[in-house]
Amino acid sequence: MTFRRTLSDPRQRARLALFAGIAGGLLTAVFFALFRPNPPTTFNVFYFAAQKSMSGPIAYETGYGLWTYTPAALLYFYPYALLFDYPTALVVHRVLSAVVTVGYAVALVRFLGDHIDLQRLDRVAVFGFATLSVYPVVNVINGSFVGIFATFLGMGWLLVESDRDGGGALWALASIVKGYPAFWGIYLLRVRRWRAVGAAILTGVSATLLGVLVFGFQEYVRFFTVAGTDRVRYHKFAGGRSPDNEAVTPLRALGQLFPDVDPAVWTPVILVVVVCITLVVYYLIPGESLNDRATLLLVTILGVWFVMPTSQDLDVYILYAPLLVLLYVERERQVQSLYALGTVVLSYNFGRTELRAVSEMVGIADAVMLVGEPVLRFATMPMYGLVALYVGCLVKARIRGRESTRTARLRARAGDLFSG
Repeated sequence: MTFRRTLSDPRQRARLALFAGIAGGLLTAVFFALFRPNPPTTFNVFYFAAQKSMSGPIAYETGYGLWTYTPAALLYFYPYALLFDYPTALVVHRVLSAVVTVGYAVALVRFLGDHIDLQRLDRVAVFGFATLSVYPVVNVINGSFVGIFATFLGMGWLLVESDRDGGGALWALASIVKGYPAFWGIYLLRVRRWRAVGAAILTGVSATLLGVLVFGFQEYVRFFTVAGTDRVRYHKFAGGRSPDNEAVTPLRALGQLFPDVDPAVWTPVILVVVVCITLVVYYLIPGESLNDRATLLLVTILGVWFVMPTSQDLDVYILYAPLLVLLYVERERQVQSLYALGTVVLSYNFGRTELRAVSEMVGIADAVMLVGEPVLRFATMPMYGLVALYVGCLVKARIRGRESTRTARLRARAGDLFSG
């Protein structure tokens, strides 16, 4: 089979994208071994925030970074601080993260296998991508909590799709650590998963009340005035500056295009655009099939990330569930091709520093950086990939809208609105 024929087959495109992602993850592991044998971790913030808060008020400044999560989230990390010293706790956390990642990958393979005919090569591709691509690999290496956090969210959606109310509860528990998945509740409302909404509300309220009882109401006030405001890092986008290989928000590109504009101006603009686009997509896609619902979830996740100034590249692991489903169930060639392209691009998460280090090692730094410098200054590789996925969602909405005649109705209503 020629390469062109391979690209023309949706199943082959999915496999090619996933195996390319696996290669990106393995290359990342090699890069860490060669250039960063002792990588910095994010787990130290969690560990020392829990340790310090056990003998006094919550220490938002841990000495290793700012604790920016809700007080109740500390309950996740108390066992580490109680049972282990820091080096041991980090090893335990990495092992636990790896085990959870493998379990999540198995669940994704089984879910897809229940809905479509998966061949052995497909199962290897899905499992390999969910465990060995760049985001699960780096999350384990860095001692990040994103792997467990993303598993809660991904498994929550799989449970919701299996008509199990516990999916909403898992989303609520994940929201205790990072609050933004609470906005995913609009997706549950759109697909009319009322019992999951109820489970999410009950779990979220109960966890918050528990946090207030354990830590006190004043600590929640401190959270919103200290951690909640300091985490919004507009200064990093001002004057054309941007954090290398981190932000997955249009703020970075806008900061490059308009260096003299206060970055805070762009957040409400992005919010209005994203809300309008999301409402249109919600209207045009009926939500009747797994394909529809995965698209609705993906556009919701991407929209929330684009609005948030605090969005981070490693959080891309969160969208693996709907993305892997769409790679296999989407049959519109243009749409699925965009999903495959986006998957490949976001799977190579490197910035200018990493590209220069590798290109200098092989002696081609000048030629590579001639193109790589402006491309990676403007936006991150994950951001380019996410934009491709977002465009795929919009093209899908246009197609579904035409099929259901909703596009014609939307145009008629828009015409009435502007004419009268």
